[in-house]
Amino acid sequence: MRPRNWHPLLVLLHWLTVVLIAVQYGLSRLMGDETRDLLSRFALYQWHKSFGLTLAGLVLLRLAARRLLEAPRPVPMPCWQRIAAETVQGGLYLCLLALPVTGFLMAAAAPIQIPTLFFGLFSVPHPIGPDQAVYDAMLRAHAMLFDIMAALAFIHAGAALLHQFVLRDGLIQRMWFGRP
Repeated sequence: MRPRNWHPLLVLLHWLTVVLIAVQYGLSRLMGDETRDLLSRFALYQWHKSFGLTLAGLVLLRLAARRLLEAPRPVPMPCWQRIAAETVQGGLYLCLLALPVTGFLMAAAAPIQIPTLFFGLFSVPHPIGPDQAVYDAMLRAHAMLFDIMAALAFIHAGAALLHQFVLRDGLIQRMWFGRP
């Protein structure tokens, strides 16, 4: 018999991802403040890159866990809603995978080569060198992917709230800790 809720590991990874996305957004806003001194901006960029790589690892772990752990039984809903939910979730996963890649390639291709220091513990080697065209393309892609991810996240959260407060079908409890 399938479980009623998502496995606690998947719940933890889901909410940790949400928190880290919020942290990344906050860091990106602070990074854009050109009135900050260079050392502060350097630190913000390093934190942003470190959390981005961490998010990439968490998303890969989450995808692996989804393959290994049994999903809860589906909540009854019309076919169009299921297709919409799967499309939005698939888009979120694609963005969560593509954002760290575009960010890392942007850092690697930047005209000014600044090492990527993972939480100050070690340097992550860049796969490519300075290339203005690649840098510009990755910068545009990174910004566009974030906008798409934000739109999909709002749709995802809105649908969860709809299920919680209008449809009252218990869907949201499946992605929380504890008993259903």
